[in-house]
Parts: sequence; structure tokens; C-alpha cells
Amino acid sequence: MGQLPRERRITTRREIAALLGGSRARGPALELYWRPAADRLSRATCITPKHGRTGVERNRLRRRLKELMRAILLPRGDERDWLVRARPPAYDLGYAGLRSALTALADRIERPAEEPEEP
Repeated sequence: MGQLPRERRITTRREIAALLGGSRARGPALELYWRPAADRLSRATCITPKHGRTGVERNRLRRRLKELMRAILLPRGDERDWLVRARPPAYDLGYAGLRSALTALADRIERPAEEPEEP
């Protein structure tokens, strides 16, 4: 597992607040926020509240999410800033479960909304 490269990290409170006010896709374990990237490079960050868990569990979840953001979100062709927020059920998922949850959210936002057929 590796860290996000420094130039791919979102670190300031102002940028995180702007992302939290942006578009969102919500799943049972994760929330995915995004907006167009300020630079020409996609960046990412995650929020992992403790939700009554230990620091060890929180840090394990954060490491897994960072690796998944690096593997799933950053390689996508669009230039976006991403924020992944863990919900309480995320602590009960293993690496494969987190991977499928994040992939499902990312795929959901890339599919265009289906237009209703006109009679």
C-alpha cells in the first residue's frame, strides 16, 4: 500500500469545505464528493470519522481508502477533485468490500442520467 503522491493530495480546510458543498453520490458505506479539478491534475482526500471505533481501526480504514483512491479514482481520465467520506458500515468491510463500494460509486457518477422517453 502506498500513499497518495503529494501533488495529488487535497490538504486545506478550504478545499475540503468546497468539495463537501459539491456534487455527491451516497452509498451505504461511503460517500463520494467531487468537483472539477482546479489544476489539470486529479486530486483526492478522505474523511474517516471514528464513529465510536478505535484509532487503530480508523487508521486501517484510512490506509485502505487512500490506496483505493490511488488505484480507482486518480487513474480515471477526467480531471476532478475527489473526497471519500466513510460512513459507519465502512468499518465492517474488508478491502474487497471497500473496493467494490468505491468502484460502484465512481461508476454511478460517470453514467449519464437516463432521459425519460417521450411518448
